[in-house]
Amino acid sequence: MERATWIVQRYKAVAQLARKMLEAAQQGQWDELVELAQQRGTVMSELMADAAQGAIPTEVADQVAKLIGTILEKDAECAALARAWQDELKALLGSMGAERKISQAYGS
Repeated sequence: MERATWIVQRYKAVAQLARKMLEAAQQGQWDELVELAQQRGTVMSELMADAAQGAIPTEVADQVAKLIGTILEKDAECAALARAWQDELKALLGSMGAERKISQAYGS
């Protein structure tokens, strides 16, 4: 397989994983999101290793740029959902801590 085709296929795989990660975040499936992120890390490692061979071939540069834009868009949406989930967890843990302090203070 020629390098240009391989690169496009790898970026398409990353874009698909980014979409699946966003879907997992939207559904609150955080364990699945982590698994998908690990898979994506593997593909990205392949791309980083390939980068030593030189720049992305010009014949696929526009296609790769569009895929990267899609990936970044999905990442931003996923990050926003993750931050909201973290805020919920912090609030929940904070209220649990307050309940524990009250319980300890009043011996119940």
